[in-house]
Amino acid sequence: MRRRMPGVSQEEDTPDPLKVESSKYKTPSTGLGKLSHTLRLDAVYLFFQEIRGHSVVEEKKVAILGDMRSACYVSLLHILPTTASITLLVLNWKGYYIGDELQGPVGQDGLRFLGLQFASKMLELLAVASLSTILFALIRSLLIYDTLPFGAMTTGFEFNNISLLWSKEFVATCGATTFSSSRTKILLVSTIVVFTILGATIGPSAAVASQPVLRNWPGGGTVFWLNATSQELWPSHLDGVGLPDLPCISSQNASCVPPNYSLLAMEMLSFWPSPSSVSADGGTVPRLMPEKASISGRYSVHTLEARFIGPFVYHPHLTSATTPSAAVADALSQVARYWNNANTHQCYVGKTCFHYYNDISYTVNALQPLTFVRCSASDINATIQFPRLDQGIEKYPLVNYSSTTIGSQQWFDAATSNGSNPGLSWVELPAADFGRASVGAAVALPGTKTKTGEEGGQILACTIDARWANATAAISFLGGPMIVSGTPALWLGGAQYQLDSTGLPLWPQVTIAPAWAESISSIVTDSSESVFTSLCNSIGRLGNVSKAVSPINAVEAILAVMITDGLARTSSLATILGSLKGLDNGEWIHEFLPKDTVFGTGGSAFNYTYQQGDQSTKFESRTAVNGYGYGITAAPLLSTLVLFIYSLIATIYVVHSLCFAKMTSSSWKSITELVALAANSTPSSVLKNTGAGIATLGILKQPVKIGVIDNRLQMVFDDREDADEIKQNEYYG
Repeated sequence: MRRRMPGVSQEEDTPDPLKVESSKYKTPSTGLGKLSHTLRLDAVYLFFQEIRGHSVVEEKKVAILGDMRSACYVSLLHILPTTASITLLVLNWKGYYIGDELQGPVGQDGLRFLGLQFASKMLELLAVASLSTILFALIRSLLIYDTLPFGAMTTGFEFNNISLLWSKEFVATCGATTFSSSRTKILLVSTIVVFTILGATIGPSAAVASQPVLRNWPGGGTVFWLNATSQELWPSHLDGVGLPDLPCISSQNASCVPPNYSLLAMEMLSFWPSPSSVSADGGTVPRLMPEKASISGRYSVHTLEARFIGPFVYHPHLTSATTPSAAVADALSQVARYWNNANTHQCYVGKTCFHYYNDISYTVNALQPLTFVRCSASDINATIQFPRLDQGIEKYPLVNYSSTTIGSQQWFDAATSNGSNPGLSWVELPAADFGRASVGAAVALPGTKTKTGEEGGQILACTIDARWANATAAISFLGGPMIVSGTPALWLGGAQYQLDSTGLPLWPQVTIAPAWAESISSIVTDSSESVFTSLCNSIGRLGNVSKAVSPINAVEAILAVMITDGLARTSSLATILGSLKGLDNGEWIHEFLPKDTVFGTGGSAFNYTYQQGDQSTKFESRTAVNGYGYGITAAPLLSTLVLFIYSLIATIYVVHSLCFAKMTSSSWKSITELVALAANSTPSSVLKNTGAGIATLGILKQPVKIGVIDNRLQMVFDDREDADEIKQNEYYG
């Protein structure tokens, strides 16, 4: 029989199993255990404790920790998502250029984008956990030091579900009148709303903000001046011989028109469809022809674009043609070469530059010629009728042209050299009869011989409407260096009929004197043919425009490209004023590229300053680099705004926790812990008949707090007044 020590009772001698177990195994209280608990990694910590054979039993715990170390542990949960969010904010707001591919091995962008998607998902999960911690801190504070509507107790688990905003719990919280102050109610309700919206949007926002965008990024440019006035570059009236050195005597003269007529003939007009009777396909293949031709200038090539009425699969309202002005195209080409040299230099010396790219485009906004043409046919010796083009789309009434000469047999024979070649006479069209018209053209087409006999000649009366239209001239590296192209917006949609606030055409019209029009169709000395005749003979490679399909539309095409090319060469000898700034110190390099930012416009790279009375015109070129990068566009702007709001909230909470509150708690952070608290609480009459569910808002509006009763933490409703407040660093069961 075991003896008792003197003075020790039987009850004291019997060991308490709970005490024995407690003496061997402790609830996590080490720094690592607290850190794991704070970072919600309890499962990992407890798993390793089980592996080591350390079973842990539940002991009393501190509900409110009032030490700086615990507050620092809680702050760790917010550092990573906040840092990642701020990094994305800086990348997008300040800008960062990557290149034609993401950084890393070539051709592996798919894997890199997948990695960014995973990273953004991790940011979402961490940010939601961070928001959950902040919301729990607010709810826990109200439960301990104030009261909270019963329906708001679980909002910390549901805020990342947008349906919370129309749930009965949230409605009850908004309608509750038991808050200690309206300020507390506003704080709680607004926090729930903001956090719910953030919980629903922070995921897609992180995904968008983390993905580099493939787009044209602003890469600089410069202001420059041409030594010609706007009236000289885009005259409203052309009288006499407007182009220098006409008639042409040398094909090497860049200001001469005829060197380009062969380009227009070969690249465009020679592809006019042939008659189906002699076509190899028997007329079964849809008819198409080139809509672009390259026009040579002094320092560049500008692209002439056209749309023709005719036997084609497309049907514009009017035959139209447009091309950038030669002077503007030459200047833009020169500026593009300067920018390329500046960017190459910056890359060579290791400074910020655009090293890799998919494409580079250089643009300048300027007026450019746009010509519309429509013709009507009549017999010889009949009254010819010109279409009127100022009445609107598809409204082209014919108006008689009173002339005793044009249209007669005598005029026809003289114009066609007795029926051997097409002829052309330019005429003025009075505004009183023909409205707004630039110039008229009377075209004599000789007859043709067919199997059934000889068809007589005809006369075409063509009205020409020439405009200076707003457009953007552009050079694309992939589209060909030094090749300038551009078209006005809606140039095929009737925009020429739009008026400005003063009632004048939005696109100024050009009045063309017959003498100027005659000068662009001068005699080419090497063939003794006019430009017009040579272009007519090039139609469809037939040698005779009268044999072409729809000869009237072919003539419209010829007139449109002739007038457009001629207008584009007004003041074609204009050049950039001034020299490059600081050739010795490279000042011009920094003027061409964005200043103090990754993306943006440039400055002024030429040392010319406009003085009052100078005969010059100002332009601004802009460079855009196509590649991947981070920057502010519509979608990233909204996404970074969401990340900014989250970062601001998390930063304020961390600062408040470390500098002011200096306390923290991680109790009741899961539904299981909240259920355990409810199970340990004394049943309340307030919750009568709610065991199978809650059907009214009144129950959800009931104020509840957590207090101490019988040395245990319990949920306390208004029917209990014997609860004590929770104290810091006190252990509770």
